[in-house]
Amino acid sequence: MNKRDLSKRISIYQQINAVLLVYLVRCVKSTKSVLWRYLSAVYELVYTIDELSIILTLLTNVTPQNREQIEAQNHLAVALEHLQSTIQYLEIEMVKTSDLDEILSFYKTSSFLSLNNTSMAIDVWRDAANNYTVKTYNNLKELKDIQKNLWSVVRDSAAREIWIARRTMVLGVSVLAVVLLAAPVLVVLLQHTLATIQIFTESIELSTQQLMAEKQKSDMLLSRMLPLPVLRRLRAQRTVPAEHFDAVTIYFSDIVGFTSIAASSTPMEIINMLNMLYRMFDDTIMNYNVYKVETIGDAYMVVSGLPQRNGNRHASEIADMSLALMHNVQGARVPHRPHEALRVRAGLNTGPCVAGVVGATMPRYCLFGDTINTASRMESTGEPMKIHISHTTKAALDIIGNYIVESRGLVDVAGKGLMETFWLLGKVGQVQPESPRCRLQDYDQNILELLIK
Repeated sequence: MNKRDLSKRISIYQQINAVLLVYLVRCVKSTKSVLWRYLSAVYELVYTIDELSIILTLLTNVTPQNREQIEAQNHLAVALEHLQSTIQYLEIEMVKTSDLDEILSFYKTSSFLSLNNTSMAIDVWRDAANNYTVKTYNNLKELKDIQKNLWSVVRDSAAREIWIARRTMVLGVSVLAVVLLAAPVLVVLLQHTLATIQIFTESIELSTQQLMAEKQKSDMLLSRMLPLPVLRRLRAQRTVPAEHFDAVTIYFSDIVGFTSIAASSTPMEIINMLNMLYRMFDDTIMNYNVYKVETIGDAYMVVSGLPQRNGNRHASEIADMSLALMHNVQGARVPHRPHEALRVRAGLNTGPCVAGVVGATMPRYCLFGDTINTASRMESTGEPMKIHISHTTKAALDIIGNYIVESRGLVDVAGKGLMETFWLLGKVGQVQPESPRCRLQDYDQNILELLIK
């Protein structure tokens, strides 16, 4: 190999190394913003250039007697490994590596280290090494400038990250301070809210209790105005159809001489007398299966067999109740006229009737039918302190038995003509209850008790 060919070959090797160095500079410049992604590739490329530079340095001192050529072969193997690693890293980052592939193939296939150890080769290598050293120095100087720029980039990036970290810390501290300052206020507000809710809950509970109490009062008042079965149907259906009953027993009573008593008494005295009498009646009928229909003036009306049917017991229930009422009234006096006896007369009748709720504003449970009219005639044609019954009631009591009945004979009943009627005198074996005349107290005292309750 002549000197010209050797110089040309060494020039090729230098150009290859220069390409690697330029590629390194370009790689560093183009990846400053994302240097961490290409750090491994740059690292391997620097080692490749370093190993090839060592090889060129060794080859400039090659003589036929030294071992530098063997050492150069070892460095070449290491350089090729680093270059292979560089190519792999760049391929992962999707960077074009065709130039590096050609350089790798060139070093693998060329007889780079098979130079003749002649004095001509040594001179050529020394000249090439000097030129390579100058070019390497220039490239290293450029790399140094890049390093300074890269340092400024790293410094600015670090300063920016530190500023962001400080801002985040200040923001976190501010939020913590706000939370710490607001926590007592929130606790106070929460306590106030809980106290308000508790007071509201107690108020609702109290209102509910009052509502239930008022509802019970209204239910009690309605139950005194309407029968409970009718009241339940009225609540469920809004309207209650009239109902027919095949057999019921009606009781009517009034006060004897009430017109003359009312004419010579004050309204308050009349109210006091009626209240005392009918309260005693109300207490008495609670012991029997009967329903108080209404009171109109001095008239007192009771029925058995409706609104709940009780078979054939309606006649006996009304009869027992009538006897008890008559017994309780015996010996009673007009409250404001202690020397004047209080007397009543009663009439009973048994038969069919129709019952239903009449009215919407002040609904009343009313009875309709000829049975009611006949019972009213029995009362109006009766005698003081006696129970006047019709033949239908007498027949119903005869079926039950044990009742003492006396015929009155034929009586001219208005609208009915002559009718055989009877007196109900008593019941066989009946024990009369104690008279509750002692309960006829002053009307003002009763009003006071009502207000207290």
